[in-house]
This record gives sequence, C-alpha cells and structure tokens, in this order.
Amino acid sequence: MFNKSKVQNDIVTFFIGLVMLVVGLYLFMQNVEVTTANIFTFSMFGHRMDGLIFLPLIASIIYIFFSYNKVSKTCFFLSIVLIIVNVIMNLRLYWNTQSLFVTIIIFILLFGGGALVMKTIFVNPNGKHGRDYTNGK
Repeated sequence: MFNKSKVQNDIVTFFIGLVMLVVGLYLFMQNVEVTTANIFTFSMFGHRMDGLIFLPLIASIIYIFFSYNKVSKTCFFLSIVLIIVNVIMNLRLYWNTQSLFVTIIIFILLFGGGALVMKTIFVNPNGKHGRDYTNGK
C-alpha cells in the first residue's frame, strides 16, 4: 500500500518547487537585456554589406527552379539555416545591474525550485535511490 502522507508531501514539494522555479525564471528573464551586435559584418569601402547573407538563399532559389532535386532543396534549407543562425548570433544578452542580495535570491529561487521539481519527478518507487511507496517505507 502507498503511504498517503509521503505521496502528499511529494505533491506539495513539487508545487512549491514549481512556484519557486516559475518566480525565479520570471525574475531572471526580467533582469536580462537582449540587444543586437554585428558579428558577421561584411564591409567594403566603408559600407556595411550585411545583405550578402542572402546570396546563398538567392542562389539556392535559382538552383531549385533550374534543377528540382535533393541537392537544390538541401541548399535552400541550409541557406535558411544560415540566415537564422546569423540572426541568433547577432543577439547579445546582458545582465542588468542588481544588488548581490537580489541576484542570490533569484538564483536560489531558480535552482532551488528546479532541484525540488527534479527531486519529485525522478522519484524511483522500486529502486534504492528513491522512496519506496510500495512497501510503506
């Protein structure tokens, strides 16, 4: 038989951890500023040429209309991936200025809540490392 109080304690622990995790994630995301930077900056004669990232896409579109096969579709897919990677690589994340106390509270909520959630998710009812609810222990 299951020990009802231990199961209820695990459910309460899970929801406390979930609330801590959600609040920690919210506070963490509120303190991170996302800006852009130019990593793949192409310049010639003092002019930025970021539009060159679209040349593989244009070439692959022409190649698709010229010869519709697996190679042309792969080139098109890879050029789209290249553009998405370029956009993602141009993002910069900065942590806003906070006091040490606020930063520690955010990390306690974030990682403590995550630990409580993971602890209750990975309970092994028949193993040595988890609680054994089948024997009432």
